[in-house]
Amino acid sequence: MAYLVIGATGCIGRYLVPELLKSSEEVHVLVRPGAEYAYRFDRRAREWCGGDRVRPVRGDLAERGLGVDSDWVAAHRGSIDRVINLSAGFDVAESGRGGAAGHGTRQVIDVAERLEAGALHHISSVRVAGSAAGMFCEDMFDVGQSLSATQRAIFEAERAVREECAVPWQIYRPSIVIGHSRTGEIDRICGPYYFFRLLRMAAQLPRILPLVVPKLGETNMVPVDFVARALDHIVHRPVTPGATFHLVDPRRQSTAEVLNLFADEAGAPHLLEAMPRPTHEMMHRLPGVGWALSHLGVPREVLEDNEFSCWFDNRNTAAALAGTDIRVPPLVAYAPIIWKYWAENWV
Repeated sequence: MAYLVIGATGCIGRYLVPELLKSSEEVHVLVRPGAEYAYRFDRRAREWCGGDRVRPVRGDLAERGLGVDSDWVAAHRGSIDRVINLSAGFDVAESGRGGAAGHGTRQVIDVAERLEAGALHHISSVRVAGSAAGMFCEDMFDVGQSLSATQRAIFEAERAVREECAVPWQIYRPSIVIGHSRTGEIDRICGPYYFFRLLRMAAQLPRILPLVVPKLGETNMVPVDFVARALDHIVHRPVTPGATFHLVDPRRQSTAEVLNLFADEAGAPHLLEAMPRPTHEMMHRLPGVGWALSHLGVPREVLEDNEFSCWFDNRNTAAALAGTDIRVPPLVAYAPIIWKYWAENWV
């Protein structure tokens, strides 16, 4: 079985590729031109057991047809069983620069079709739920939810797959992906990490005094190793065209509960929700709040993208993983590992 992986050197791809190598003779990965990207690929290949079976394919998500050489496409037509698209971050970045919505994903679709691939596996995000309330099921997509700019970019990329892809496809929606549950390793700052500096500063206050905050919404986080193992397992199952899988923690938790787990690691006071929940716009209009968040490196969209007004069904995923040992560990069990890695490597 052969694969073409887009975004292989990123946060999830770093752990997914070695899983794929356990059952594949070859894994092809898209590598952008330039010394920086060649170095990153070489470094990852040295990490991967069996990395000598990882074949770089020169290309660029910004270019038509990924900029992949037509001779390479012709030579591999019909031999690529799975195209795995981990490049949602590119579409978000392009959208922020005013680019066309879903441009990168459309180029992935084009190559998958030209390769006559067995299937396209598109990694989206639960952020497509936007402002939806109640349970957001795996078969739900456009339910009239409002979306932030980041959420809209991910939504439009998923829409492109749903409406334009001619090869069989499946969609995966991880929740907020944080570090490895056994090592804490992470190569980017996202989700709760943006608030770790706040918690470290709050550790200077007496722990007996709670930090009074507005009521916060729910959140959902999963370790990157769970996401990689779940993807690897489901990708190898027979394809169910049009199926969607939520890669989420089935345990519901509020944002305050999660941040309090990390407050314990920081030695900081607990957050106490004691005020009505304001809108995100109101939060940024409160005196000093917008300045404090930007001063601490917390992007405006973090508040919108890391709290949810809904929770997530994962019945398709649970059924696909039945009989395996692939489970989301409780956050309380690995929060100390996440904090320790951040404190030692990102401060």
